[in-house]
Amino acid sequence: MAEGTTSGTFNRGRSGMRIRVFISLSLMALAAHGVLAQESHDGGWWTGLSAGSKLGVISGFLDGMALGHNLSLMGAGNSTDPGCRTMIAQSYTSVRNRYFQNAGAGEIVAALDELYADNENSSIIIGRGVWIAVNRLAGASDEDLQKLILQSRGVNY
Repeated sequence: MAEGTTSGTFNRGRSGMRIRVFISLSLMALAAHGVLAQESHDGGWWTGLSAGSKLGVISGFLDGMALGHNLSLMGAGNSTDPGCRTMIAQSYTSVRNRYFQNAGAGEIVAALDELYADNENSSIIIGRGVWIAVNRLAGASDEDLQKLILQSRGVNY
């Protein structure tokens, strides 16, 4: 076997380089399209997205919720409190079941489109917008929704 031609090290090196090149090119393409250049993901950003991009954002948001839940449980595995993991799991499950269980990505997109159709809501960041949308889909009163909207305008966390 000639050195460097079929060894695992050679193959991993080329493979790693391909991955780095792919990631670099992908990031440059995203930056060129303004995805990474956008400073805040708010209503102004949302209204500029295509329908397909909006579905992708919300699908990623929902996947991120599941990942965050799993990471929280992993972190709680080191807790000295034996009920910590149970409390985290119950809290996540309760919120998910009440607000997200019956809200599909398409319904959330439609609710966000409705929210951001009012220019006064353009400063509301996507995370808070999703919270408003799922509250609406879960049957929150108009009064409660208005309170959420007013609290969320101009908040950047």
